[in-house]
Amino acid sequence: MLMKSNLINIWVGFLLFSSLYAFNLPIIGNSSHWSFILIILSLLLVDNSYSNLKLLMKHSFFYSPLFVLCIASFLSFLIPISYLTFDLSMLKTWINNLFSYIAMVILACVYCSYSNKNNKNVFFIIFIIFIAQAIIIWLMLAIPSLRELIQAITKSTATMDRMEEYGGVRGLGFTSFAAFGLTVIMGLLGLLLQYYFAVHKKHTSLVLKIFLFFITFIASISAGRSAVAGFVLGSVFYYFNLGIGRFIKGLIKVLIYCLVLLTPIILYILSQPELADIAIKYYQYAFRFLHLYFTDGYVGRTSLATLDTMYFPLTEKQILMGEGLYTGFDGGYYLHTDPGFMRFTLFFGIFPSLFLYISFLYIMFSYYLFNRHYVKQIGVLIFTVICLSFVYHYKGELIMFNVSYMKIIYFVFISISLITIKKKLFYTRQIRLMVKERGR
Repeated sequence: MLMKSNLINIWVGFLLFSSLYAFNLPIIGNSSHWSFILIILSLLLVDNSYSNLKLLMKHSFFYSPLFVLCIASFLSFLIPISYLTFDLSMLKTWINNLFSYIAMVILACVYCSYSNKNNKNVFFIIFIIFIAQAIIIWLMLAIPSLRELIQAITKSTATMDRMEEYGGVRGLGFTSFAAFGLTVIMGLLGLLLQYYFAVHKKHTSLVLKIFLFFITFIASISAGRSAVAGFVLGSVFYYFNLGIGRFIKGLIKVLIYCLVLLTPIILYILSQPELADIAIKYYQYAFRFLHLYFTDGYVGRTSLATLDTMYFPLTEKQILMGEGLYTGFDGGYYLHTDPGFMRFTLFFGIFPSLFLYISFLYIMFSYYLFNRHYVKQIGVLIFTVICLSFVYHYKGELIMFNVSYMKIIYFVFISISLITIKKKLFYTRQIRLMVKERGR
């Protein structure tokens, strides 16, 4: 039984990695496509998976995302047809989200197919796929030939053209994503990593935690600087979970350990010409504002300043009704604006946009209500995930829309909800047995 359970963990981890990172491989194509087929087959072949699905279907929180995604898909078809723009480019992503939700529900059912599953194991799988991608990014940073090989396999020419200006420190990882698409994934995984450390790995060596944090943090910033938001929220949650006294002591310890551990590593990297060149390019990208300040005396135009220019006044009609346009006539985003709040409003109008935001909050609150007595610090976790989601939506469309980001949310919270269902059933059986024994 234990061996089968471990095999299921490995299988689920492999499918989750393949589904989230959506890497392209020769002949077999995009991993998000063939992993979906493998997930469906797993439902049919792995014992108890279908029974778990039937258990989930008895609860209302299972249907909420389905309803929201169906409505969003319908509106993304109806609005451009009604406005005669015929821009159906958004519809594909909403349908993708719908199938992705189904895939993550089934994967959670497969994961919980054996009785010894617990919440700690859910976050351990998240931890493993995060560490695996971080290690790949580090290897690609250090070994140019490996970087070129993986990028040639997994990235499109258009993607690599966009990443060329960064000197080989961006566009990394075993994934087809680059920039914002990978950044939000790594940011959310960074938050979940801190939850895993705070709740399930309290007594693990602080040195090891710092080392793992450093590995994942550097890899995540390579994807995009916005990944920092996930680590910041996760770190605040981690230390305040310990209490303010232990928070201050822990912070001092972390600073000392970082100084002791990272100084030799940095000195070694700088002593190797090839590694030093990579480190300098990474520094120039990741800490661009510091680099410009020390070299030119000013911080330059930050990405936030550029983002602010993409928020501009809309007409009353644009706000109330939207324009049914997601893609502009030049093939780029309509009106060349990146923020999710702007794109949703320009396409849907304010009321369907608010429906999506409120629905996201409702779905997350449903997970909280269902699990609050069974999952440690679930309220704080959900609150930080919500905050992170809206922070990222300020920069690019994400709420209910970014496929891989939402996959992580669905897999984690459906898995722990299914574990909670089984706990409730177990406790109910125990109570009935106790009542029966007393009645004799």
